[in-house]
Amino acid sequence: MGVIAVIGVFVVFYQYHLSTGVRFDQMADFNTGGSAENTPVFSQEDVESYVRTTKLTEEIIKRAVRRVQETNGLSPDIATTLVQELINHVNRNTFEPIGNNSKMTRTQSPTTSRSIELDQQGSTKETLEPLYIITPTYRRPEQIPELTRMSHTLMLVKNIHWLVIEDANVATKQVTRLLERTGLKFDHLTAPMPEKYKQKKGAKPRGVSNRNRGLQWIRANATDGIFYFADDDNTYDITLFDEIRKTKRVSMFPVGLCTKFGLSSPILKNGKFVGFYDGWIAGRKFPVDMAGFAVSVKFLLERPNATMPFKAGYEEDGFLKSLAPFEPRDIEFLAGNCTKVLAWHTQTKKNDPSAPLDMKLYGNTNLIKLKEQIV
Repeated sequence: MGVIAVIGVFVVFYQYHLSTGVRFDQMADFNTGGSAENTPVFSQEDVESYVRTTKLTEEIIKRAVRRVQETNGLSPDIATTLVQELINHVNRNTFEPIGNNSKMTRTQSPTTSRSIELDQQGSTKETLEPLYIITPTYRRPEQIPELTRMSHTLMLVKNIHWLVIEDANVATKQVTRLLERTGLKFDHLTAPMPEKYKQKKGAKPRGVSNRNRGLQWIRANATDGIFYFADDDNTYDITLFDEIRKTKRVSMFPVGLCTKFGLSSPILKNGKFVGFYDGWIAGRKFPVDMAGFAVSVKFLLERPNATMPFKAGYEEDGFLKSLAPFEPRDIEFLAGNCTKVLAWHTQTKKNDPSAPLDMKLYGNTNLIKLKEQIV
């Protein structure tokens, strides 16, 4: 079934391209910046047709791989890799000219650090640096509702890549389906807490495995942009993500509804940093909330040993100290010099697992499908 689905991707793609008015060789010339006498002139309709075709092709590939994943049990990591490989393969074939034995290749300036896209008028524009949102999560009754709420915020943000990382050995299918419906760029990964910490008495270092897995992904896949640890039970003002994009190294900003003080924030007096305000200082060099800072990808890549420690209550402090050389005086203060609360440490009421369904009474009803969505 998997092979049939993948073959179907290419058949549909080929048939669709035959029906468009823009040939592969034309698009190759267009993208390689050929000479004026050899390059065809494209109408607005041609450009829009090409953009629509590309988006449709990617959607067909994603749907086909999803069917294979559901039927054959592919892991999220393998499914994501397969999608990207198929898209890359199609794009490589797309830029081979028809009726010519010589291959045309796309060229890219080695000094270009920002990607280019077409706007509605067909002219080029620079895109924003990517934001990588690292969200640890785990299976519980509130998981899907909270990820749904968060996804609706992230849908409003441009050029964002969501790394959703479950504390589990196997990814939850309901989470994967939710992520696919959002239309966001995402990777659905797993990173279970090591057994020795699960068995430890007292407070546990929750989310550390997930966040370190996110850092591992960034080191392997990103070269620029900013990353931010965003828990799924928080609430985020859309303005926050515009602020985060200003980060050059490490930025900080206030978090509301945090600790007994109701606030966690750097303290600025007459525009100068003088300390931290937090309900739990505990000898920490950086007594801040996980939602209160963002980091440049390039800054992280320059510090290959930076990691989050498995030490409950000291996760943020340990990670920020691992970014050395980095001192409190080096912090970039966002959100109006830390005068605006744009992230809130809200917490959903904890729910008990739902009661089992009485199959004798409800065996042939819609409740079976509904119960699949409820923990």
